[in-house]
Amino acid sequence: MDERAESWLELLLEDAEPAAYEALRQRRLAAATQEAERERTAAEALRAERLRSRLRERQQRARELAALGDLALRLTGTHQRGALLQESVAQARRLLDVDVAYLALTGSDGKMAIEVTDGSTGPRLRGIVLEPSSGLAGRVVERGEPVQSTDYLDDAGLRHAPGVDDVARAERLRTILGAPLRLRGETLGVLMVAQRRVRSFTGQETSLLSSLAAYAAVAIDNARLIERLRDHVTTVDRAVALHEDLLRAALRGGGVEEAVTGLSRVVAGTVRFEDEAGRTVATGRNGSAAVPDDGTDRCTRTVPVSSSAVRFGTLRVSTSTPLDEDSQRLLERAAMTIALVVAAERAASDAERRSAAELLEALVAGEVEDTSAFERRARTRGLDVARGHTVAVADLDGAPALARLAARHGGLSGVVRGRAVGILDTRPEELRDQLAGVTAGLGGPAHGVAGLAAAYRDAAACLSVLHALDRADVRAAPADLGPYRYLLSASGRADAQRFVHATIGPLLDHDARHRTDLTGTADAFLTQGRGHTATAAALTIHPNTLYQRLERIAERLGDTWRHGDRALDVHLALRLHRLARTLGEPPT
Repeated sequence: MDERAESWLELLLEDAEPAAYEALRQRRLAAATQEAERERTAAEALRAERLRSRLRERQQRARELAALGDLALRLTGTHQRGALLQESVAQARRLLDVDVAYLALTGSDGKMAIEVTDGSTGPRLRGIVLEPSSGLAGRVVERGEPVQSTDYLDDAGLRHAPGVDDVARAERLRTILGAPLRLRGETLGVLMVAQRRVRSFTGQETSLLSSLAAYAAVAIDNARLIERLRDHVTTVDRAVALHEDLLRAALRGGGVEEAVTGLSRVVAGTVRFEDEAGRTVATGRNGSAAVPDDGTDRCTRTVPVSSSAVRFGTLRVSTSTPLDEDSQRLLERAAMTIALVVAAERAASDAERRSAAELLEALVAGEVEDTSAFERRARTRGLDVARGHTVAVADLDGAPALARLAARHGGLSGVVRGRAVGILDTRPEELRDQLAGVTAGLGGPAHGVAGLAAAYRDAAACLSVLHALDRADVRAAPADLGPYRYLLSASGRADAQRFVHATIGPLLDHDARHRTDLTGTADAFLTQGRGHTATAAALTIHPNTLYQRLERIAERLGDTWRHGDRALDVHLALRLHRLARTLGEPPT
């Protein structure tokens, strides 16, 4: 690794600030003696900055997800409401790095009382009663969504209460952000964080506080439920068993099937989860995924499975008799947990697709700077670079087929530069039948980063040639393209250009000088089997016009251009020229 790469890498390893990258870039530019070196330095700096930003974002997302998972475990570990509330505000203060966090719960009279605080300078905040519609908390309840006040005491848009303002002034609170604790359309309270200086919370921070509030709402409601049912041991056991089963399924990544099966252990009848299109995803009955249809389930209860912004589907329970109130509550809570499971599954799937796309993009773009690190990342995604793989490139409609083959044979698939790409642990001849109905270029088998990148270029070029030849539902490697394979390599293109120039060069020169298309006329004439009527119709010109053009072609190529082997050479040269233009080659 050269000194330049070590310098960028050292900045990344040291988690340096943007100013350090800019300083290094300026030094490199100042030391550069050639324009190409300056352009290369600018490109390296841009890649390093992009990588730094990506690493920072992922580190932040990882910290937040880990913290949310830790909070879920902590909240699950206790059913004491006071401990749940204190844990919620402590986590909110820590995750959002604020001075104060506090939580107010709504009473039966609609008023809210601040029950727990974290970071306050005294006991003034705790016990404060907030009137309905007053202050920032009232605005949160009215809107049912997060609300931020950049400078609370001077915020004329809020309805202020003197006693509350006095406490805010004593605590020196400036910026306040609140999120509702909502459950089944009811606001249980408000989780708020505050800063003793003016601060603008970002959308990501607001979303994080909303997630914390959602966790707290579920945990608080679970605690309330358990408190109400403490004398009913059987019902409590059902609630605890369901909560633990579903939470374990969510944290373990067990999937929707496990969550539905767990729900069927504690709720009578047949449990089904249907996605947003109405398709049955998972079923359960008596703790088993196998569901016999015995015709005894006549009553059906449905509950939407959704987050605050996305509907994932419907949870449907069919029983012989209507569900009791306790079972309905369990069903509603289960729907929330299943929503978390589905969201986690989709997020994981999206992350896997992004990871695969990033690996493929780096490979095909030739941007793999650390081969060992790339190979390690690829192995975690199922791609062993040391093994021989076939590279397939298809249009986007071939992406599902390539994904299935990657899962079946091993390898990697994704969408790169608007095309579906698969690196598959199999040989090209084995893919032809398995990709039936898909037009694809094939490269390889190849191994190693450089080899796979070269195989991708071959496969991509093959697909372009197939499109140019109007060949659909064909899987072709370079060897399958006959004389057109010359267009796939630099030396081959050079040979093809020499052949084209020697065969039809005068015709191309004439078209270039006079802006005519005698080349197209010659191509159409030979393609139509040298039939004058068919050629005139294909070109939508009068037959006399065609005869005049053919005479001008003969003046430049000779009278024998349309006969025998000479016609074959001319036709091949015309086809190679047309393909070269389609593939973006420089004009011959």
